[in-house]
Amino acid sequence: MAKALSYVDVFWFVPNLIGYSRVLLSAVAAYSMYYEHPSVMFISYALSELLDAADGYYARKLGQCSKFGEVLDMVTDRCTTTVLLTYLAHLYPSLSLVFCLLISLDISSHYMQMYSQLITGKKNHKEMDESAHWILKAYYTDRRVLFAFCFGNEAFFLLIYLNHYLAAGAWYYLSALLTVAMFPVCGIKNVINVVQLYESAKDLAKLDAAQINRSSTTAAAATPAATAKNVSIEIECLRVTKSIGFLRGTIKDAQGVLCYVCVQNVSFDLDL
Repeated sequence: MAKALSYVDVFWFVPNLIGYSRVLLSAVAAYSMYYEHPSVMFISYALSELLDAADGYYARKLGQCSKFGEVLDMVTDRCTTTVLLTYLAHLYPSLSLVFCLLISLDISSHYMQMYSQLITGKKNHKEMDESAHWILKAYYTDRRVLFAFCFGNEAFFLLIYLNHYLAAGAWYYLSALLTVAMFPVCGIKNVINVVQLYESAKDLAKLDAAQINRSSTTAAAATPAATAKNVSIEIECLRVTKSIGFLRGTIKDAQGVLCYVCVQNVSFDLDL
């Protein structure tokens, strides 16, 4: 009989170990970025992005897919991209608003996508059904397409960073050429983010509408029963009231009879 897994075993899954190495490389990249070591930053950041494909590959190959690994992967992606775009806003102040908007779009679209997929019963944020938008199905169902756009998007930002430090020359022109080539990839990737944000918001709104409609239907079905119950209570109250009235009348009649008898008895005694 196989030994039952504990949460510690999940922490030691191979794809999660790769995820930890990505976190370490991202920390090195952030340190190198802020202390002006562009070559170290470029290499560590690029390796972290390449390992983004490796963790998913080994998770499927070894049967070690986990919710923890999925969240670790997404959080690492969002944090590294946010750090890089924040620093680009520092290097290029005139474009700081653009970089801030890209950060907001990246975080909000992915969070909304993961939340909507999990709350509607999907296994992960990449699972697409037949009702999904065709752009999202093309993006998430083919891993080669997913990796190409994710890597191209990060490469565009990384090259913008590198261009700031390269002096005019062969390496600078090569980097500038690659930057231009990656620009359409970055543009399409952010269009996908917009679609993802809208579709996820729509799915959540549909879920809200369905729940509210079910609640309204339940309340409407319960109303006739409650009304009938109230009517029956009122009828019973009327019956009790009539009974009380009848008893009061009977008591009064009895009192009248007793008074009459008493008067007659007193008259009889006087006659005697």
